[in-house]
Amino acid sequence: MSTDRLHEELTKAIDLLDGGDPAAALVVLDRYLKQSNDDADAYFYRGDALAELGRLDEAISAYRNGLAYTPTNPDALTTLGDLLFEAGQHQEALGQYRAVLLADPDDADALVSIGLVHNALDQTDEAMSAFKSAIEKEPENIFAWNALGDLYYGSGDHTAAIDAYRKGIELDPMDPAAYHNLGELYYDLEEYTPAEENCKTAVKLAPDFSMAYLTLGGICMDQERMKDALKYYRLYLKYETSPLAADMLAEVKAVVEGLQEELKE
Repeated sequence: MSTDRLHEELTKAIDLLDGGDPAAALVVLDRYLKQSNDDADAYFYRGDALAELGRLDEAISAYRNGLAYTPTNPDALTTLGDLLFEAGQHQEALGQYRAVLLADPDDADALVSIGLVHNALDQTDEAMSAFKSAIEKEPENIFAWNALGDLYYGSGDHTAAIDAYRKGIELDPMDPAAYHNLGELYYDLEEYTPAEENCKTAVKLAPDFSMAYLTLGGICMDQERMKDALKYYRLYLKYETSPLAADMLAEVKAVVEGLQEELKE
């Protein structure tokens, strides 16, 4: 296959991936890699496609293959860390994030990722240290402020969590995740009005933000606003496409069916 033809194949795979068709992208990438098996980027794109299909172990393997050719690629190291973290391989994830930090000690995002792993392992002090170090290096890092808010939230310090989330919103009023995090917190506190306001802001900024619709559905259910709950749960089902959300999708589908029957009466 000519060099131009190979380039066209890779471009086609990237376009398919960007267009939301990872299965088709994977077919093209596999064909491409048979002809050009030393292209690190192709392995990384293959890993992205596999991850979108929920095939985490294979995605991890694809990223490892690519890193064999570019072992210090910070973006690939970070993504591999994220995949390992998602797969529950915490120590291996830490190794990837630390490799990024070794190459660039000022990489605040790598510190946040390290903190997230520690938080998942209930190593609160280590997580707090990593998040605060990230903020010291990059005071406007929204990723760090949201992570710090989650840590405070999990430890029961709701006031500090609200302050951290609000700081994230102050830094980037267009970040839907910060609004959703704040809405979730208020929902847990049964403060339904600010919970709903923040989640509505999240979906206004990102209409496909599935988790915010899920929270809005719960808020409406708790207030016995069944028609509104049904609307939000349907929107959740519309926008949630991750294979990893299969169990939640099944639960919400059952709730939707029950609400539909109830509202017929």
